[in-house]
Amino acid sequence: MFTEAQFNRSTLECMTALRRRLKQELGVTVRLSDVDAVEHMIRLSRDSRLGDIRELGLRLADMTTPEAEPEPEMQLGQGAIASRQRLLQQTPAPAFEAPPPLRQNESAPVRIYRGQVVR
Repeated sequence: MFTEAQFNRSTLECMTALRRRLKQELGVTVRLSDVDAVEHMIRLSRDSRLGDIRELGLRLADMTTPEAEPEPEMQLGQGAIASRQRLLQQTPAPAFEAPPPLRQNESAPVRIYRGQVVR
């Protein structure tokens, strides 16, 4: 089945033309309201001996085939911030190491924060 984005006026015209030709030449009635109408018409057109029916079937198959999404391009020139962010994403975070326990004679390190002694 194809998506709604692929269903437009030209697709509908191709479907009706192919349906009409299949009914004239092969005597097969395909209802457009059927769930697998597009696949059924394409299958019948492949098996046909007539060139115009095969051509209409190929056109319909091209119109209803989903397009492949383009692959993202690699960014060669990037800014300093983007390159650092990419580097940070690639490197694993360092493991946190606890400070070694204090010995009996050692006192806790003295830190000064905004002019105040912090222990």
